[in-house]
Amino acid sequence: MKKHDRIISEAASWAIRVEAGLDGAGQDAFLDWLAADRRHGAEYERQRANWARLDILADWRPEHAMLPNRDLLAPASARETILEWARAHWRALAGGALGATAAAIACVALLVSGPFTTPPSAGDAIAANDAAAKGSKDATISTIEQSTLDDGTTVELNRGASITVDYTPELRLVKLNHGEANFSVVKDPSRPFVVEVDGVRLRAPGTSFNVRRDGGGSVEVLVTSGSVRVNAEAGKQQQIDVPRVPRETAFVNAGQMAVVTKTESATSCNVQTLAPDKIENITAWYPRMLDIEGQSLSSVVEEFNKCNAPLRLVIMDPELENEKVSAVLRSDQVENLLRVLEGSLRVKAERVGDTVTLRRISRT
Repeated sequence: MKKHDRIISEAASWAIRVEAGLDGAGQDAFLDWLAADRRHGAEYERQRANWARLDILADWRPEHAMLPNRDLLAPASARETILEWARAHWRALAGGALGATAAAIACVALLVSGPFTTPPSAGDAIAANDAAAKGSKDATISTIEQSTLDDGTTVELNRGASITVDYTPELRLVKLNHGEANFSVVKDPSRPFVVEVDGVRLRAPGTSFNVRRDGGGSVEVLVTSGSVRVNAEAGKQQQIDVPRVPRETAFVNAGQMAVVTKTESATSCNVQTLAPDKIENITAWYPRMLDIEGQSLSSVVEEFNKCNAPLRLVIMDPELENEKVSAVLRSDQVENLLRVLEGSLRVKAERVGDTVTLRRISRT
């Protein structure tokens, strides 16, 4: 069995076991599994969201609408292919503490899950999913792209961002074409890690930092651990490693942010230390697991809005604001949240531009 197939199977198994309840040993085993691979948490969250999609199937009646929810439908060939794959994993899912009934449910959850995406290799252009058509209420909401590069460095791209990876035996070079990205760099003294954006070069010996390229000609670099050397005047012909430190270089430490501003006549690089709440606001977009337990819909919407700007969820029916929501979701997976709301609260979501409105579906 391929590794990504095994991750899907294990995630489906854990989704069932967590739903049934875990004892102390089970909880320890579950946390160990989550920590073993950064992909485990995302896949587990996706399998949990599939339970909500099954609720949609159970709730639909002809009197509710002329046609069933589009998520219930898929091309027959795709269903048959996934069904054959699920049957091949039946025994694995049915083993141990799982009974045949639970295994059958797990297979149904796998049938409605989306495709697994493997991380791109170094040398590829990587882009966050930003394919949602502006103004289309049925457009898929874009997500944050997470990738692990060949050297183990992890990169997260905010919505609409893209990078180009150019690794050589002497240098690890990443170009931020546009948008915002977060890097957690693996240390390698023999091969410097450099991010280039708008003529600015950032050298990170082994650190974590956020870099944002805005449309006004500025580059913002926030360091969350370690330090980053910012060369604000790195021309295309200039060598990365020079015997002297250029005058335009700034050293930015954890908790500090450098803002490089370029005009036709001058370049400035200002470094300032930020308060913890300011750092939290800047890094709010980083994806993380949210364990939502009986929270009001208004508080859940507030949290997702903070994590997914400029996308904004708006509750149109006041009686929905205090409805309780329980789920385990990744903070950037807005589509999965909407599926949970469709299945549990009978909410209809419509998107226009960057605004998603939430309304109660009438039973009449």
